[in-house]
Amino acid sequence: MISVLLFTLLVAVLIFFYMRHTARRRKKRSADLNSVRDFHESYDRIKTRRELRDRHSGYQTYVTKYNSKEDYRERNE
Repeated sequence: MISVLLFTLLVAVLIFFYMRHTARRRKKRSADLNSVRDFHESYDRIKTRRELRDRHSGYQTYVTKYNSKEDYRERNE
C-alpha cells in the first residue's frame, strides 16, 4: 500500500517538474513575440520602398478628400 502511494507521489512530482519546465520554456519563447512591433516594421519597410520608388521616378502622390471636387490629378512629367 505504501509503495503505491510513493509511486503515485513520485509520478505527481515528475509531472509537476515537467509542467514547470515546459511553462518556463513557453514563457521565454512568447516574450520574443511582439505582433504590433512586427507590423510596424513591415509597414515602415513598405512605406520606405514606396517613397524611394516615387522619389526616383519623380512621381508625387496626392491625397484628396472623399467628396472633393478634384477626383484625379494628372501627372506632370
